[in-house]
Amino acid sequence: MRDPVEAEAAPTGPPLWRSCWPTADETTLSLCCPLEEGPWLAGRAIGVLREVGHIRADPGRERYATGAGRGAPLIVGEPLLWHGIPAVLEVCQPGGELTAEVTVRLPPWAEVAVAVDEESIWELGDALAAGLRAHCAVVSDGRAIGYPDLSAPERAARGLQMTHLGVVVPPEWLAFLRPGSTSYRHLPLSDLLVVLE
Repeated sequence: MRDPVEAEAAPTGPPLWRSCWPTADETTLSLCCPLEEGPWLAGRAIGVLREVGHIRADPGRERYATGAGRGAPLIVGEPLLWHGIPAVLEVCQPGGELTAEVTVRLPPWAEVAVAVDEESIWELGDALAAGLRAHCAVVSDGRAIGYPDLSAPERAARGLQMTHLGVVVPPEWLAFLRPGSTSYRHLPLSDLLVVLE
């Protein structure tokens, strides 16, 4: 349900979208990010989202976390409202991995598309990718990116493309995707390319 204050401030007419994402239960934008020393990745991601704007905590839903009780949580989920729609920022950083998953979980595309314009979702993704120095990302129907083998970018790029609705990759990975794959858009802050199926 949309926030009434934000709904009144929104322009009239449907939001503008050039693409259609066939997500039925959940729309996810999931990033593969390096693990670095310093503040926990979840805290850094929340900071980036606050800078983008139109986001606030959702007091009607519970935060979830699991871990060993020391250090960064294995999984943490922060319930949020983004442009008045429910969202979850989920960060998974299991031990033994060189990267972490940072996933923004949104309602199905049909609900997202009437609440926010496409440009806003790419601005959000670009800001997160740049702020967290993401290696790559995916657009999916509820799934997270996993832990691609970045030492084998050709295999990683193809594997991600086969299992998700779209990929967000460095320009040099474009050659590793299926023949005929073209860039849908360039994300200027992170210098990543979006390729949709």
